[in-house]
Amino acid sequence: MKKYIKFILFIILIYFILKNSYLLIESIKLSFSLCINKLFPSLIPFMLLSNILVNYNFINDISDFLNNIMVKIFKVNKNCSFVLIMSIISGSPSNGKFLKDLLDKQLITTKDCQNCLNFIQYTNPLFVLGTIGYTFLNDKKLGLIILISSYLSSFILGIFNKNKNIYNYNKEINSKTDNLFSVLNKAIISTINTLLLILGIITTFFILTSLLDSILNINENYKFIYGLFEITQGLNYLSISNINIYLKTIISSFLISFGGFCIHAQVFSILDNKKIRYLPYFLSRLLHGFISVVITFIFLKLYY
Repeated sequence: MKKYIKFILFIILIYFILKNSYLLIESIKLSFSLCINKLFPSLIPFMLLSNILVNYNFINDISDFLNNIMVKIFKVNKNCSFVLIMSIISGSPSNGKFLKDLLDKQLITTKDCQNCLNFIQYTNPLFVLGTIGYTFLNDKKLGLIILISSYLSSFILGIFNKNKNIYNYNKEINSKTDNLFSVLNKAIISTINTLLLILGIITTFFILTSLLDSILNINENYKFIYGLFEITQGLNYLSISNINIYLKTIISSFLISFGGFCIHAQVFSILDNKKIRYLPYFLSRLLHGFISVVITFIFLKLYY
């Protein structure tokens, strides 16, 4: 019976793919365009930089500088300060890449990684301020409110982090590093592999949302719900809907902090085989989203 059910589902899937072939091709083109023209240019510099910095003792310096903040306030390994700073600058899924680099160097444990993922997740600030604030909502101040709300809610999650056993490694990166050309070569290969993985996942989710849209035929004003899967599409639908601008801002704030299942998949694919549990991460993203909504609502009441 299971074989018959699988076969029937396979036939149904093929039917929808063939029926919506033009739509799917356009979705794939759009995903490639999004990645190549907008996402990759913002990710490549920071991914290359992180690989190089990991090999040249920068982590030791920044960890010592932010030791009290990471250990006493956020209750995580001091080496996670590198992930915090780089993620704030570049956004997700870069946090997964930075954590993987530290795990590979054995500078943090799997438990440290799990605890960091609970609160260290941000969206690229240029995307929030420029694309969301200026383009989608047509108000830079609203973009700033969303960005600040996302950061504050993340810090709140970090403060209430329940990690009681903090492993602060005394291990430092060996001063004998490879020459610059070797380090750069490894950084480029690692970055390209990560970017190709991200491209594949984004394309998959664009195809998924296109198929769902053809099946469900949701009203234009509510298509922002696709942002739960892929935030760029959801935010784009939200921007052209007839919803009140303040409600748009609140919904945008939730979607940005939650991240969407596409971002979740990217982070966990990068951290493949690292024994990280998804459920705590998912619940943290939900909580992150709801806290952001509350903070955004307060800002809107105070300043609008």
